[in-house]
Amino acid sequence: MEMLIAMGIVVVIAGGVIIAMTRGASNVHRGSFNAVAANQAAWIVSLMRGDIARSNYDVKPEYNRIFFVPEIGNVWKGTTEFKVQTHGGRFVNYAVETLATGKVFVRTASDGRKQRFAAEYLTDLSVELVDGSMVVDMLFKDPASLAVDYKWSARIYPPTLAGPDRFWKPLTP
Repeated sequence: MEMLIAMGIVVVIAGGVIIAMTRGASNVHRGSFNAVAANQAAWIVSLMRGDIARSNYDVKPEYNRIFFVPEIGNVWKGTTEFKVQTHGGRFVNYAVETLATGKVFVRTASDGRKQRFAAEYLTDLSVELVDGSMVVDMLFKDPASLAVDYKWSARIYPPTLAGPDRFWKPLTP
């Protein structure tokens, strides 16, 4: 009788340990997915902010160094032109490509160097022009469907005039 009671206690304890271990493993997977998705989103926004900070966006097209062709209304989804001219006349093109593993954000410099980001989890990326700024929205999904979808949103402001340009306007004949 004592042996049966001892075996019952061991089974209950072992069952609790197994349940705790499987929950811990799924929590680690969710945490890892969230960390990777956040890093990928932050890296994309950081690159775009850096490029746009070295450019200019103006209401007058002749002063623009950001070429933005939206697909729907004011929203760019990655299939039309989105090009930024940085200082020195260099261009950076943005695109969203579809691979076997999912979508990927592509940044191509004028020297031909391509950088690909978020190839694992990215399912949607859009950039919308709102009141002179750009709102970047990204959606990341876990292919194993163990984690909740991760959404990231950021706002990028084009550079403003600095120094005396803010206060003095050039003379026109």
